[in-house]
Amino acid sequence: MTQAPDPQTMDDRFPRLYWRLDEAAYQAFGRFGTIHDVEAGEAIFDEGTTSFSLFLVLDGEVAISHEGNLLATIGRNFSFGEMGMLLDKPRGGTAAATRPSKLLELTRADIQRMQEKDPIWSTRLYRVLAECLAEYLQKTA
Repeated sequence: MTQAPDPQTMDDRFPRLYWRLDEAAYQAFGRFGTIHDVEAGEAIFDEGTTSFSLFLVLDGEVAISHEGNLLATIGRNFSFGEMGMLLDKPRGGTAAATRPSKLLELTRADIQRMQEKDPIWSTRLYRVLAECLAEYLQKTA
C-alpha cells in the first residue's frame, strides 16, 4: 500500500494529488498512461507550451519554475501539470527532473479512454483533482 509522502517534500502552494490514492489507483492509471524515465536535468515541459497532460512522480524529483524562478520541487507521489491540462491553457511554468525520475503521464486522450473503459477510476481521478485544486485555491486565498 502506498504511504502518504512527507509534507516537507513539496512546497505547500502545490496540491497533493496522489497522496489520497492507493496502489490500486496507481495500477489503474498506469494501464491508461505512459511511464517516462527521465534523467537529471532533462526538461519535461517548457513554460508556454501546449498543455495536454498531467504527470505523477512515481520516483525521483521534478523542479517547477516560472520565468526562471524556482517555485517548488515535486517529489514522489505528487503531481504536476494538471491545471493547464484541465483549463486547456499553456504551461504556466517549466518542469525539469532534478535527479533520475520515473513519471506517469496521463493525457486528455488517456483520461477519455479511462472514462469510456473504466469510469470508476476516471471518476476517482477527477474527484481527487477537484479536491486538490480546491485545497490549492484555499491556500492561495
